Amino acid sequence: MRLFLITRILLLPILLLGLAQPVFANSNINPSLWKIEKNGVTSYLLGTVHLGDQQMAGLPSYVKSAIEKTDKLVVEVDLSKVNPIEQQQIMMNYMLLPAGKTLQSELSAKNYKALSNYMAKLGLGMELFQQMQPFAVMLQITLMEYQKAGYQDSFGIDKQVMNVAQRLQIPIMQLETLEQQMGMFKGFSKHNNKMIEDGLKELADMDKYFNRLIGNWKRGNDSALENYYRETFTGDSYSALTEKVLLTDRNNNWVEQLKAPLTKQPHFIAVGALHLYGPEGLLKLLEKEGFKLSKKNK
Repeated sequence: MRLFLITRILLLPILLLGLAQPVFANSNINPSLWKIEKNGVTSYLLGTVHLGDQQMAGLPSYVKSAIEKTDKLVVEVDLSKVNPIEQQQIMMNYMLLPAGKTLQSELSAKNYKALSNYMAKLGLGMELFQQMQPFAVMLQITLMEYQKAGYQDSFGIDKQVMNVAQRLQIPIMQLETLEQQMGMFKGFSKHNNKMIEDGLKELADMDKYFNRLIGNWKRGNDSALENYYRETFTGDSYSALTEKVLLTDRNNNWVEQLKAPLTKQPHFIAVGALHLYGPEGLLKLLEKEGFKLSKKNK
């Protein structure tokens, strides 16, 4: 499940490059939308997923209606602020290994062999990946597996929300820059082997580690998503680092950025679903700041 978090951040900039998405109302899904109120100002918070299946084509009418009621869209990163060449340069700076290092040198013999065997089943040779950081390699194969399982970026919720906002000419606020997002992975190198071990395990059981998350998101099952969060972070050092760097530190930073603007004008906040849950999730942090939260699913 930690693989989902890592690849979500890495995939988001790639998957947001094109924005021609369905805008019709979708009654097949019922994700949780949260109304946020303080000082007479009403905003909305939607947990998103970046890849979806055919059932996720189009946003529910209550989500579109909420977007229409707001003055600003808030997202993790807005790639319209960075030109495509600069985007590629930033990502390559972080995804490639420094001179003198190879993928094989960064992994144990056991994990390198396991990864080689996995690649062979995909018809890929390891020579294609020797200069890539281990997390970037997992990004590549995870995207391939998601696509094989029927998930497409064209049905991702982040993309569809941004498309609606752009059609309505709603200004977009980003919480982070692309470089900030990529820079989060600097401290993960000492956990390269754990990342590969966990990643291959999760990819071998998509139903447990990804399909269940998507299914509960579609149904707006917050208790199940809260349980998913608890199962993901088990207390080992890699788990603790992942939770701190990818979720709790960012959540606290985001609330610090948002707490004043949310009392002045209506915002629609669309960020990764797991950011909402846990002891330092956005739901609890916003409540601590005096915001009233209520669930809206129709």
